[in-house]
Amino acid sequence: MTLTLSAFAMLLPFSLNAAPGIDEEALCLRNESERTHLFVVEAPGAGRLVQEIAPGESLCAAGAIPGATGVVSVFEGINALEGCSRLVPVGQSETMIEYVDFDRCFWGSNSD
Repeated sequence: MTLTLSAFAMLLPFSLNAAPGIDEEALCLRNESERTHLFVVEAPGAGRLVQEIAPGESLCAAGAIPGATGVVSVFEGINALEGCSRLVPVGQSETMIEYVDFDRCFWGSNSD
C-alpha cells in the first residue's frame, strides 16, 4: 500500500482547531499524543483529507452527510505502511491518545 498526499485532498475544507461540539456535518480527529502524525479523515460527502497534525491540533472534514459513518486513520508518517483506523459517525470527533503500530492505537472513545 502506498499512501500519497494529493493536491485535491488539500483543497477540501479543514480545521486545525475543532471546537468540542462539532457540526453535525463534520468529522474530526484530534491528536492528543506527544508527536506529529499523518492523519486521514474520510467521510461520505466530504471527501478525504490527509495532513500531518501536531499535538493538540485536529483535522476536520466539513460537509459530510449527517448520520453517515466515516473513517479516521493515523500513520506514523508519510512513508508508513501500517497505521490505525477507526469508524466514527459523522457529527462526532475522535481523539488519538497514543500511536502504536499495527492498529493498536489508544483512542479517546475506548479509553473512558
